Amino acid sequence: MKVSLDKIALGITDDEVPLGSHLIHFWRSEHEFERGVRFLEMGIDDESQYCVLFGHDEANDRVLQILRKTGRDLDRVIRGGRLVILRRESSAPATLASIDAAFSRAVGKGAMAIRYLGNLGMGQAALPGKGADEVVELESGATILADRYPCVIVCMYDINTVSGRLVLDGGFGTHPLAVCREALQPNPYYTAGDTTKVA
Repeated sequence: MKVSLDKIALGITDDEVPLGSHLIHFWRSEHEFERGVRFLEMGIDDESQYCVLFGHDEANDRVLQILRKTGRDLDRVIRGGRLVILRRESSAPATLASIDAAFSRAVGKGAMAIRYLGNLGMGQAALPGKGADEVVELESGATILADRYPCVIVCMYDINTVSGRLVLDGGFGTHPLAVCREALQPNPYYTAGDTTKVA
């Protein structure tokens, strides 16, 4: 796959997405989850791209299982630093620092594009830190981080387990783009991280 200077193929849909983008992909079925994982598959297949996977243990394991079923040599990709796995266990500032460090290392190794796939669902462990507030803080920080690197940040939300507040404030409120009806669309509910309510 060829990488342009400013866009990469999304994989979830047929769209190309500009580097520096932060988008939301809501899923509720196995098929929709697997569509989200295609975003990482495309990066793993391109030696010029680096990938970061973030989420609770169950989601990360599920992504890795799907990737392994495709016959890809994940161990080689992980050893080479082209796939970094981060667990959901820290505060938003600590997590953002870990993502920043992973992106910085990728750029230092010559990455033309970085694909970040984050998974939000309840999992077995509780959300770290301040719970829902921590997620909104993390998502707002990710939008800022996306501006600093040649990356695309995709956040997959499990709408079967995520609260309404997180769907609204964390999902719609902090992502400038959204996958909607199998197409990439500007998100009209993006609030640039401002989750205050209008009276």
